[in-house]
Parts: sequence; C-alpha cells; structure tokens
Amino acid sequence: MLVYPDGMTDPLVETPTRSRRRFLLVGAAGIAAAGAAAVAPAVRPARAADAPSADAPSADAPPADGSGAAPVGGVAASDDRTGVDVRDHGAVGDGLTDDTAAFVRAVEAARVVRGRVLVPAGTYVVDSVTVPLLVSIQGTGADVSRYGASTDGGVNIRHLARSTKPMFVVDGNGVTLEGLTLQGNGSTAPLVQVVNGFESRFDRVQLAGVAGTALLVERVNNNLWSDLFVNNCGSADAAAVVVRSPVSGGSNTNTFTCVNLHIEGSANVALDLAWGSTAEYFVEFVRLIAPHIETLQRAGSGTDATVRIGNVRQVEFVAPTIYGGPGPLIEHDEKRRRGVDIDGGVRLLGGALLGADPAQVGASSVLVRLTKGDDFALVGTRLGRFTQAGVELAEGYGSRFAVDPTTRIASTGSAVDVDDRREVQARPLWAWGGDIGVGRRLMGALGGPSPVASAMGRNGDDAPSPTLSGSDLRGTVAFGSGRARRPGTQVRVRYSKPFTTPPVVSICPASNAAASAQFFVVSRADAFDVEMVGDLADGLPADAYRFTYQIIG
Repeated sequence: MLVYPDGMTDPLVETPTRSRRRFLLVGAAGIAAAGAAAVAPAVRPARAADAPSADAPSADAPPADGSGAAPVGGVAASDDRTGVDVRDHGAVGDGLTDDTAAFVRAVEAARVVRGRVLVPAGTYVVDSVTVPLLVSIQGTGADVSRYGASTDGGVNIRHLARSTKPMFVVDGNGVTLEGLTLQGNGSTAPLVQVVNGFESRFDRVQLAGVAGTALLVERVNNNLWSDLFVNNCGSADAAAVVVRSPVSGGSNTNTFTCVNLHIEGSANVALDLAWGSTAEYFVEFVRLIAPHIETLQRAGSGTDATVRIGNVRQVEFVAPTIYGGPGPLIEHDEKRRRGVDIDGGVRLLGGALLGADPAQVGASSVLVRLTKGDDFALVGTRLGRFTQAGVELAEGYGSRFAVDPTTRIASTGSAVDVDDRREVQARPLWAWGGDIGVGRRLMGALGGPSPVASAMGRNGDDAPSPTLSGSDLRGTVAFGSGRARRPGTQVRVRYSKPFTTPPVVSICPASNAAASAQFFVVSRADAFDVEMVGDLADGLPADAYRFTYQIIG
C-alpha cells in the first residue's frame, strides 16, 4: 500500500466531493440510457470465465476500496470511445455458433461512431461481413503462429464452411484489420476481398487454409500493410494472393506498400500482380519490403511461376526471399501494354532467389523468366540452385535489362547466368557524362562454339587451308596464299549460329605479315570476311597471315 505525505491523497480514490459529482453524472447518464434502451446492444450471456466464484462478493456489493460500482460479471460493457465488443452484440466465439449477425451488428455500431470493433480471444464462425469507411476490426487476443500449439490461441475467425462469399469485404477509406487469424475452414472463397482499400492498414493478420485465392485486392491506394501472413492457400489455377484493379474501371491500384509479407505453402502460384489480359489487370507503384514467399515443394505441386507479374508500372521487391519451384520463381509477361510513361519497370533490390530443393521436388531450370515487357533489374540480389539459367530473356522482351556488379548468380555445371535470346536491336546502352558507355552485351554470346574458316577464290590457286581456333565470340584465324593471288576477299569465317543482323567485328594482326598487309573486315549476319588490297605475295604458308578477332556487338 502506498503512503502519501501529509496533505496529499491517492488520486485514484475519489473524495466525497468527487463521489457526489460522479453520482449525479451517473444518474443523468442512467436517465439518458433509459430513453435509448431500444437501440442499446443486447447484454451478452454470462460466460464461465465471467461468472464470479462462490467466495466472490456479490455484484451488488460495493468494492472494498469504495471506488464505485463493480463491473457486471467482471467485464466492462462496450464503450464507444474505446471500442464495440462483438460479444455485446451476441457473438459466442465457441467455434460452432454462426456469429455473422453479431459481427454485422458490431460493425454497424462502430460505423456510426467511426470506431473500432473489438474481438476478444476465441474462435468465431463468420459467413461474410462488409467493413465500411473508417471502421477498425481489432483482435485483442494473443498473436497466433502457424506452428505449434499456439495456433489454437488468439483470435481465430473461421469461414462458414459452405460460404461462397468473401469473409471480410473491405469497402471504404481508412479501414483497419489488426491482430486477426482468418481460416478457410473448407470454403474456397477469399478470406479478404479489398474493394476499396484507400489508406487502409492491415497489421498482424494471418490468412490460412483456403483452396483458392485467400486475399483478393481489387483496389488499394496509399496503404500500409505489415506482418501479413498467408499460409497453405491457393490451388492449381488460383494464386494465393491476387492484386489487380477494379473491373468497373476508375481509380486503379497504385502506391501499394506491404512490409513483411509472408506467403508460404502455396499449391502453385503464390502471388499474382496484374496477371491477365483485360483492363483490370494493371497496377503501379508497388513496394513489397522484406517479402518471404515460398511454394509447397511436394509431388504434384504446380509448375507455374511462384510470383507472376503482368501489366505494371514500377514494382519493387526490397530484400526479398523467394524460394521454391520447380517452376520459375518470378515471371514477367506483359499481356496488355498500358502505354503510360515509364511503363514496365521491375526491380529486385538485394535479397535472394533460391530454386527448388531437388530432394523434395524436381530441380528448378530457370529462376527468373522474362517473357514480355521491359525494364527489369537485379541489384545486389543472389540467385542459386538452377539447372539451365538464372535469368532467361525471351526474344520479345524489351531493351532494358540490367544485372549490377553486386548481384551474384551462382551457375553450376552447364547452367548459364543469363540466357538472353533477344535481338541485337534490343540491346540497351547506359552512358555517364558522355564518356563511358556500359551495357551493350557482346553479341557473340548469342552465337555458337565452332565457327568455320574457308579460303576464298582471290586467295590464289592451291592456297593452303586456313586454320581457326575459337568461338563465335572470339578467336584466332590464320591463312597463307597460293599462286596468282588477287586483292579482295582472302578468307571467310562462318558463324556456327548466325546472328539476325550483322555484328560489329574487330580484327587485330598477330603476325609480321599480317601487320604489314593492308586489310579490313566485312561483317555479315552469318559470317565475316577478311579483305586485302595492295601488293600481295604468292605462296605463303598457312599461318603467314594471323589475326585475332572479337565480336563486339
């Protein structure tokens, strides 16, 4: 017990003056309450946890400290200033009773005062509830983990098993969902559908056990979602999480921010970002910070990409961990070009992409597949465990693709870092200050390993056969001369894999005879020719004229 100095009193113990004033206020409030009895929420039935023990003082008896009336059953009734308790509107929370009507009444009461719906620890069964403008639904129980016995604690809301409607429909500015675990319970309908999520906030929300899309985002703007977990959701033809824009048009999904998004145990696709060919499939300015995304990796699981990106403008993954397979971890396939400024644009900043564990499921062949679109960059990202390519670019992908020097692509065996199948016209060129240009990849990497050198007619009669060592990218070619040699094409190097357009070829003399000759090179799509002019000597050996060559781009 605290002892106060002379002249001071405990501020929590009311003086007689305070007690009389409080009595008058309570009396006035009681008169007002009598007139409003028709709209007051029903008193929830007493629960075992609320009932006083046999040794407890009567609820009618004043508390020992004389501070005022005791709360009925040990639990205070709802107060609009702090929140609307779903139990005061009839929710039971026993895991069996359909509590939909109670949730609807509590949400309506909160809507009137722009307040919060409080959901104490328990297991509730709900069909479908729409959450309107500026209403918050807050679980007040402990957090829930998908592992261990703790999955039975906290605030669990189970979807009505036969439901075909979303459990919660977010349809209004400033909606908040916090501290909730939502479970599919046999329904394949979404657990959360966001019709209008302007300035919405989700915090510590778990979605679990839906054999279909668990989170369907149709419009969200200027939001902040954090600690969002989506576990064991999705199906062979439905992603666990879908983000797009409204079918009806209007404002599209943009400025979408999510921190610490976890999607695990997906049956096939974990996340679809504007993946489709119609107008609603477009999103822009998406920021996913520290996402952790995994596929199921078991026999019979899907082979589509873990993350599918369609028609977007500016998507950033910051410090992602994406793990799974055997399909690609990320695919970008723009099916409907929007035609806006700086269209496209996908960035991975840091993080890691790790292919499937061969001990669990078939190995991943490709980690990033760029099918159609433009402007994809890896910055400081690490890629590992694949059999063919870390990144695969199809013929139709755009010109802007970059891998910065701090990115590590750990290719092994016959796998390559980047399998680039684009045309030469698609090569980007980055410049700094007009002095340094970087980014135009050597075209020879598109070619094959074994070009062939042939002597041409102007090389003279009975000229020795030329020799060549190297690839379509670089090597050494040497030749001599026969009788009656003439100026013009002396030797032709034919690529093992022709280019679509003629590349730039550089040759450099590597012998005295070559250095003293007057030579130049003519480039073709399928070969390059070494030409000579001026006085030409006859009868030179096969290695007299020796040149190194390099395909530049």
